[in-house]
Amino acid sequence: MHLFVLFTTLLITNLSISRVEFVGNETVSTRTLRSEIVSKQGEAYSELNLNYDVERLKRYYVSKGYFSTEVTPGVSTQDTLVVIFFQITEGSRPRIREIVVSGAEPTKLRGHFRVRVGDYFLREKLFATESEIQDYYKDRGFPFAEVSSRVFPDSGVLEFLVEQGGLYYVRNIEVRGLSKTRPWVVYREIELKPGDMYSKSKIYNSQRRIYALGFFSMLKVEMLRQQPDSLDLIFNVRELKSRILDFGVGITLPFSFLLSFGFEELNLANIGHRANINPLFKINIEREWEARVEARYTLPYVTPLGLKFSVLPFVWFEEKSDFSRHTRGNEFRMTKVFSEEVGLNISHQYKYVRIEPKVTLPDTIKGVTNSVRLQFLMDHRDEFFNPKKGIYLLPMVEYAGGILGGENDFVRLETEERIFLTVFENTFAQRFKIGVLIPTNDVAIYEKYYLGGQYTLRGYPERAVGPDSLGDERYGDILLNLNLEYRVRLPLNFGLVGFFDAGYIDNEMSFSDSDYLKMTAGFGLRYFTPIGPLRADVGFPLKEEGNELYFGIYHTF
Repeated sequence: MHLFVLFTTLLITNLSISRVEFVGNETVSTRTLRSEIVSKQGEAYSELNLNYDVERLKRYYVSKGYFSTEVTPGVSTQDTLVVIFFQITEGSRPRIREIVVSGAEPTKLRGHFRVRVGDYFLREKLFATESEIQDYYKDRGFPFAEVSSRVFPDSGVLEFLVEQGGLYYVRNIEVRGLSKTRPWVVYREIELKPGDMYSKSKIYNSQRRIYALGFFSMLKVEMLRQQPDSLDLIFNVRELKSRILDFGVGITLPFSFLLSFGFEELNLANIGHRANINPLFKINIEREWEARVEARYTLPYVTPLGLKFSVLPFVWFEEKSDFSRHTRGNEFRMTKVFSEEVGLNISHQYKYVRIEPKVTLPDTIKGVTNSVRLQFLMDHRDEFFNPKKGIYLLPMVEYAGGILGGENDFVRLETEERIFLTVFENTFAQRFKIGVLIPTNDVAIYEKYYLGGQYTLRGYPERAVGPDSLGDERYGDILLNLNLEYRVRLPLNFGLVGFFDAGYIDNEMSFSDSDYLKMTAGFGLRYFTPIGPLRADVGFPLKEEGNELYFGIYHTF
């Protein structure tokens, strides 16, 4: 039995809290209640803090639907130590019996309630419903709509009060703060036009699209009321420098050194066109090297449909111990962005590959690939560099040769999905990729899938697994690749990662006694920077000897 000492003022000073205990809490954990109070074990005792904690605990219980909870504090002292007790009587937790809407037609709001009859009066759900209803009206011409709620616990009635305000139309739109950019570059990103009915979601989408241009550091939207039913929208912007230079260095073991450089212009000729060029050079301890130059030129919103056109030329030189490979080509891509999370692109790629063998190699190692590709993107991740929750989906189909011409004829079906979950305050990340190449005539080996390396199967060298060979490189027609990671955030911007990778590559599906089904595991260190995490990983094959060490920037997925 606990002894509770009711108090008014403690005359003893310099007391330290040795323990904080809760009694009577049946539905809320002690750990949760401790996180709500300011009086902590090991800190100095304060009567003001104790009184404040009582109010915080009561407010917490109210937020969870308990309206008659009583919290009685108590302390006991011994020398300079204090034990704090909170006696809690939770009381009843009524349920919602009726939902009433005042100031609006309830039938119009179906689908916007986050509470229903039979639920508890949870403050989080009440606020979510208020916000949903408010946004409903702000998307339909009522910019000053306000929604509040009233709770009647004894009768079980929940009332939402809606004040719609007036219906407003956009009279004029003005962009301020431009010094270099042509005004129409910004105006075309604004979804609302003069004469349109006000819409909060269209303003948000316009802000997102303007920020996505990449050369604005600040954007604020002001609403100026004019006539009783009209308003002006003022988009205040602040421009950034539109040129970006980046430089990267990477190392993998066994020793391989990588050097990259990039130049990007986000606002070419001040009309919103983008251009970039990215040279890369890589060499290993065996003096095998490769040099790549890739570029892109993008024209946004060429048509009234909001399509984006990109041209992506590339040239690669590779010097291997068994062969030299020269690749050049160009890709023309057309992209349609439906929303912040969903997009579709169609592309045509022309690629020429010439391989000069230094030893005996197969003869299907040169020629032209002429292909079209259809790719769908759905990205619901909460962050780009360091996602903690969400899903990413990327299905793709490619048709090469046939009526398009070229030496390689095939159909490629491929999809990749990524899932991110918060587990015990850290992140569980999963990626799965499946790809099938279906030859319709001759196909060069370099068009097939490969497995191994830091982005597919950590613990094996790059392109080290598969039934078909090109020198030391291995390839196959069918690819299955699974990556699992558990990412733990540490103090001082550090993090730890444990991972498991599995991969299968072959020309036909046969898992029994396959030499091409591989599994690896390992761990890694992360250091988080404003531009993304720096990465160091070591992977170990589970059924073979060896290991591989990798360094890089960003997560592997």
